[in-house]
Amino acid sequence: MAPPVPPSAMEPCLFEDSEARRPLCYLVAEGESRDGERCFQVFDGRGQRIGAIRRVPPSGKFFKHTWRIEQPGHPEIIGRNQWSGHHAKRLVKRATDNVVPEVLNAVTGMGGDDTHNELRKSRTLDWVSDGDLVMVSQGIKSLAVKKDWLDRRLAFAFAVLGDS
Repeated sequence: MAPPVPPSAMEPCLFEDSEARRPLCYLVAEGESRDGERCFQVFDGRGQRIGAIRRVPPSGKFFKHTWRIEQPGHPEIIGRNQWSGHHAKRLVKRATDNVVPEVLNAVTGMGGDDTHNELRKSRTLDWVSDGDLVMVSQGIKSLAVKKDWLDRRLAFAFAVLGDS
């Protein structure tokens, strides 16, 4: 049986079973750094560190914070806003999917719907490592892992934190 989750673990913890007896993973928050960065260490159910998630403050007042995931043995994973220009094809597709319906709605009253507007409220992040797309998240509503090497528990840990 797995050891109990330590008192320093953040709530909620993730468990493998509905009775909350077998921890899947848990987070321990470190103190905030001088520049406002927050780091959350992620541990498996046996108490072994599996990585870390960092919330990096924005570089300017018009930008939102960013995220970083550290998984030992792999390059850092950077959560980038969907509108960043790191992949031109995806940027064009997003413009088509998001901007065109909004323009149609503004001009004609057509093209927008409540589902589309609800999805826009959640920020979409492309999680990139060494130029490869590793994961896509839309708030905590949707997490799509694109690379097999990503430890899914780190994606779950990000969902616990939320994009706030």
